[in-house]
Amino acid sequence: MWDELSLACACLEFADTLGSRFDESEFAERLARRTGELTGCGCTAVALAQQRELRFAGASDPAGRMLHAVQARYGEGPTLACYRSGRTVHVGDLSAMSSRWPAFAAAVGGAGFRGVHAVPLRRHDVGVGTVSLFLRDGRAPTPGSAAALETLASAAAVGILQQRSRRHHEVLARQLQEALDRRIVVEQAKGILAERLRVDPHEAFERLRAHARRYRRTVHGLAATIVDSPAGPDEHGLTAPIPVPCAVCG
Repeated sequence: MWDELSLACACLEFADTLGSRFDESEFAERLARRTGELTGCGCTAVALAQQRELRFAGASDPAGRMLHAVQARYGEGPTLACYRSGRTVHVGDLSAMSSRWPAFAAAVGGAGFRGVHAVPLRRHDVGVGTVSLFLRDGRAPTPGSAAALETLASAAAVGILQQRSRRHHEVLARQLQEALDRRIVVEQAKGILAERLRVDPHEAFERLRAHARRYRRTVHGLAATIVDSPAGPDEHGLTAPIPVPCAVCG
């Protein structure tokens, strides 16, 4: 159950995601189990947003996966309402649940639960998912437990956001490096052609581009062939002048 030390340790555990072996699915499974341990709830589930769609990510009990699947199928339920509103949703009465989400209420009752308490994984205005508690008796958590759960959810949201931000920047850095590497190869090929054909770099690039277009190759692919091959420009078919369109013939 909650106490200041266990809450602090849990928040540190889920906010610190800068390790090199971070796995989002493992993170979600661990968050679901840890939330269940701290709240005493036998069934907790975590859903994470992927490309604007809320997807099941982990649960402390198989029923959690099934209940998320029901919500995903019908497009409604407390977990989805929590994510869409960015606010905690508590429903502790099956009859009230039936009037809002009949298919989900039937699934919840069939699994032996009477209520749901869903908390957003959210930091400021950015939502990344939800943590849902499926309750046997339907009673809402005490104010202290509810506040502690929201604190843990905020810490977990920070952890997910910083890891996703890190991955985004790593992808950008890799793409920029690949673009730079391609540019370097093209510049090298331009230099080789300019020297062998005795033309200026602009003319060399125009011949390179025209040849690549004529033979449906990429400029970078042709440039790499020139850089890697000892063949002369005539063997690559680059010695011919660039054809100039005829204004009369079209």
